[in-house]
Amino acid sequence: MGRFASTVAYYESARPPYGAAFFSTVARRLAFERGTRLLDVGTGPGLLAIGFAPFCGEVVGVDPEPAMIEAARSSAEREASAVRLVEGRFEDLAGSLGTFGAVTIGRAIHWLDPEPARNALDSLVAPQGLILVCNAASVTDGRNRWLETFNAVRNRWRGEHPNRDQDAFFAGGPFVRRESISVETVYRAPIERLADRVLSMSTSSPERLGGEVPAMRSALGEALAPFATDGAVEEIVEARAEVYGRGGSGG
Repeated sequence: MGRFASTVAYYESARPPYGAAFFSTVARRLAFERGTRLLDVGTGPGLLAIGFAPFCGEVVGVDPEPAMIEAARSSAEREASAVRLVEGRFEDLAGSLGTFGAVTIGRAIHWLDPEPARNALDSLVAPQGLILVCNAASVTDGRNRWLETFNAVRNRWRGEHPNRDQDAFFAGGPFVRRESISVETVYRAPIERLADRVLSMSTSSPERLGGEVPAMRSALGEALAPFATDGAVEEIVEARAEVYGRGGSGG
């Protein structure tokens, strides 16, 4: 706990955004309704929880990082979103939260211990419920011409990161992949915000970089300048939900 504490100020504004079209598309495809209960695991500043809230009857966001819960609470108040936020590990809270028609897991899936997490999900997901593993990232097919340069600079300051494949995470458990839903959106990304993105990641957080933050910002600005117009680059972001359901339950 505390790994993400120093990233809070940057996480919501600097990570690639999911976008309104992603939430409406997923909600329509999966027939979310006012009776749907949704749990967001590792909610962080509440990006998924708040995004899906207009399409569900109840949304609960859980995160073990107190600063993230406070950030999510501030965002929910700003958006007038009735999301219930709970501080703690969802594995420890599974017995008290009830069951859900949908469970979302964003970038937090890399940090979950697979066996206890799968057991908790088995008890939290309703018989016909779904798990959505969600991510929003810059497309890597060459259309973001600046991305390789960005990653090269970031890797100079990047620490180790767990590399857990989500299919491996679910292997041996009751949930199997059903479908993928993706939506692309084009944004204007200021270089300063891309530097903030580096700081939003636990492996290159302000706490980890310390006095190296100005050097990182300077190096990134210099490297991305050839790709920028008026201090910003065009970014194509793919928001994706990988949908898992219980094996043999149809659908």
